[in-house]
Amino acid sequence: MKKSLIFIASLTFGTAVSQAAVLCSTTFNRTGTSLDTVTVNTTSDVGLTSSTSISSDDFSKSTSGNDLLASGSIPASVFSPNANVGGAGNNTWSVSFTFTNTGSQDMLISSIDLSMVGFTGAGAAQNGGNGIANNGYVGGYEGNFNKPVDMTLSIDGQPDQTLTYNGSTAANGSTGAWTGIHTGSHTYDDFLLKAGESLTITITASNNSAYNKGCFAGLSGIQINGDLVVPEPATASLGLLGLAALMMRRRRL
Repeated sequence: MKKSLIFIASLTFGTAVSQAAVLCSTTFNRTGTSLDTVTVNTTSDVGLTSSTSISSDDFSKSTSGNDLLASGSIPASVFSPNANVGGAGNNTWSVSFTFTNTGSQDMLISSIDLSMVGFTGAGAAQNGGNGIANNGYVGGYEGNFNKPVDMTLSIDGQPDQTLTYNGSTAANGSTGAWTGIHTGSHTYDDFLLKAGESLTITITASNNSAYNKGCFAGLSGIQINGDLVVPEPATASLGLLGLAALMMRRRRL
């Protein structure tokens, strides 16, 4: 009987442990200048999935059309709406993605990371020329090599989260670098996404009031972080105690 009780105690302990995890990672592959040339790739070990494309109903920008910027050397991995959100025209773009929990466990969402990269209208990685001083921007550089752009993440039932990202990709005034991707974490208070339910996030890029000399902003990745919800220890323990009683009864027979 002692062996049985030891086994049961270990099971009870296991049910009380949550598993902090990257719930999913999303990247892009763009082959042309139109919205229907973008493939959305989402990988997840816990069943958090997304559609493989972007619908025109889920995309908008303040300039005319739903075209993307794909000229110059912009990598295919960058989702790049053709709207100068860092200029004086107060241009914006927004795009929505829907993620579905196809797993068997509920999830708690703690943060969503957005990776962005700045570029010029000619399709070059954004340099720091005519930039401004760092003011705590995501990916900010020392000195006057910063071109801030606001990125707002909106989710129904949650407060909007706005972070200011540096659109410059290098700390110099002449050349940029496509490796200058900046990632910011939009944090939440562990909101629940139940098994079988979906979550829609809307990302909006807009002008930051500190800068108006021009910068385009593209997405290169989305990462959703959180925990899997495990059974309450008390509930699990009651079930295991019932199992223990059954095993003890069988030993007496």
